[in-house]
Amino acid sequence: MLRTLLYRQRKQNNMLFLLAAFFFMHGIYTFLDVLAHGGVLDTITALGAPLLLMHQLLNAAMAALAALMLSLGRIRLHLTGKEPAGSTGIPFFSFFFGLLTFGCTPCVVAFFSAIGIAFTPIVFPHGNLLWKVILLLLIGAGFFLILRTLDRSVCRLKPRSGR
Repeated sequence: MLRTLLYRQRKQNNMLFLLAAFFFMHGIYTFLDVLAHGGVLDTITALGAPLLLMHQLLNAAMAALAALMLSLGRIRLHLTGKEPAGSTGIPFFSFFFGLLTFGCTPCVVAFFSAIGIAFTPIVFPHGNLLWKVILLLLIGAGFFLILRTLDRSVCRLKPRSGR
């Protein structure tokens, strides 16, 4: 089944969906960086250009995995009528994880304290780069679980009527 899904991924409409999902997810992760550090110039001033490049490479890797999960789940949904578990939940979970850890942390702390929840995330050096690495590992684990699910699934063909 996985081979079939990867073959169908090459179709133009699926590639367009993959690209749109990639840019959407990359935009979300970049938005979280902007919330945390300010604009690009502020980030370069605070962290330096090499660290900004590292953050953007991690954003691109997370966005690529999330977009591929969304796209393969969409293709399987069209083929079998069932979506693999986690193919849409994991990418959106990653946004909330990012918001709580390396996004606008003061905003989240203020919001939670306003409703009576004590929340203090650990702040790591290098612009919370370790949180991004942890998130990339979580997305990667989810990606491999979904690939395993897709590889073990079968596609039942419907018989043609009229024969």
